[in-house]
Amino acid sequence: MLRTVLAAAVLSLPALGWSSLAGAQSSPPAPVETARTTCGAYTVQLRQNGFEDPPDSASLLLNGVTLARVSDTMVKLDFCRDVTGDGIPEAMLTGFSGGAHCCFTHHLYSLSNPPRRVLHVFSADTDTLTPQQLDGRGALELLGGDWRFAYAYGLPFADSPALWRIYSFIGGQYVDNSRAYPGVALREVGQPGPDTRPGQALYDYASLLVAGKTARAQTYLSQLPPRLRTWLTSYGPDLRQNLSDYGLSDWPTRAGADPDAPRTGIGGSFSAPGRAEYLAVVGQGKTAALRLYRPQSGGIVAGDALDTRPLPAGATFETGFAGLNWWPAFTVRRATGRDDAVVYDASSGSVQYPVYRLGTASGTVLKDDALGAATRLIAQLEALARHVASGYASAPRSAVQQAEIQRRIDVAVSRVQPALALGNLKFDPRKLGNFTVSALEMPLDRADTARVVAPVTFGLVAAEQDSEYVTGERSTLTIDLTRGAGGWTVTRWALEKRVGEPYAE
Repeated sequence: MLRTVLAAAVLSLPALGWSSLAGAQSSPPAPVETARTTCGAYTVQLRQNGFEDPPDSASLLLNGVTLARVSDTMVKLDFCRDVTGDGIPEAMLTGFSGGAHCCFTHHLYSLSNPPRRVLHVFSADTDTLTPQQLDGRGALELLGGDWRFAYAYGLPFADSPALWRIYSFIGGQYVDNSRAYPGVALREVGQPGPDTRPGQALYDYASLLVAGKTARAQTYLSQLPPRLRTWLTSYGPDLRQNLSDYGLSDWPTRAGADPDAPRTGIGGSFSAPGRAEYLAVVGQGKTAALRLYRPQSGGIVAGDALDTRPLPAGATFETGFAGLNWWPAFTVRRATGRDDAVVYDASSGSVQYPVYRLGTASGTVLKDDALGAATRLIAQLEALARHVASGYASAPRSAVQQAEIQRRIDVAVSRVQPALALGNLKFDPRKLGNFTVSALEMPLDRADTARVVAPVTFGLVAAEQDSEYVTGERSTLTIDLTRGAGGWTVTRWALEKRVGEPYAE
């Protein structure tokens, strides 16, 4: 199975031609070895010394001149062959960072003059992208793994599944086109049974969902052992939100964005029921823009910018969206069958969750709306938790900084205080150090009444708290709302412990 093969590949690096990390660390520094291989008109030069300094490198030389070069802790030439079908070979250069379960980076160059990079992708724990002909014509597809579920939902890495990730050659670049091959997603799906492991269950259920087999996925879920069924049901909202952008992250590239442009987004049926669309923030130069990407005439087009923000230098979208503080967060299905988009915005120093109603050419932020009223309460609680937690940072704070943190806590408490009386859980708001929402759903969405449900992590600071990382308990947040003469208001909200873990205690 894919998940087994990929995990075994990472854990058996010597069989793949990589040196053993343990052996490299215990032996004397290795000399740099240089090897050269002919690939088309080029020479691929590898300079390797295991895990020692300097890093390994792979260079593409034409007539003795280096025209491209990559480096990593370890580097190898994965293959030299024509995979695009134009008669010119491509060279796949693979870098490995040396981690226990991570990380591989793949660089594919078409060996024209000059060489043209047609793929550059961080592949996590996928060591090799395998060329295969999936559609019976043209360029070969490249098959690898999608590791979005590594360590997810209480799983260890050893039981974490990798979904299929499939790259197609479109518009002169290899791009993630996984959704175009539902048959591949179903290749390794099994049948539920008493011996089914949590990772297998997650893989099977998620693969059925991304292949569009929703009814079959629900049947599969109903036939799982009770413990696994409860676990996947508990994490179902998180899982569906996590999968919303599956196979869509390269749509901005297909619409003309730089392949290296950072981006993050969510998928949904935003402009009409049943449509596959991608709402993303994409960085370009010093600006990040929020746009809706959608299929049109066999390609992908980008809508007008719904909003733009300065892109801080060094901002990264891959790890915690550091420095950005603004991104599409949640896809929420409404009673009409369309999805609304909830955007996270902490650029002002506080937290907001504006709700966007999107069309193919424009979008508006909803003002008097049940979902918007619910997200305002969520934003107030999350902002309060952030300010409280910041007071426990390990870095020393000056008296002025401490006073500013206290001022922000006071403001946040005053904003959330009226809503606390409507909740079922009584707690000191100045102790709230973790309030993190991972998905949003609206099981009730009527003209005058609504209900919003969300899995959240809720945590109070401990008596011995010594860092800003406050642990919490997974809970279900339920918000009831009604619409009166003054618009939508929260009438009640409740937190209940959310049950369901992958392994028996």
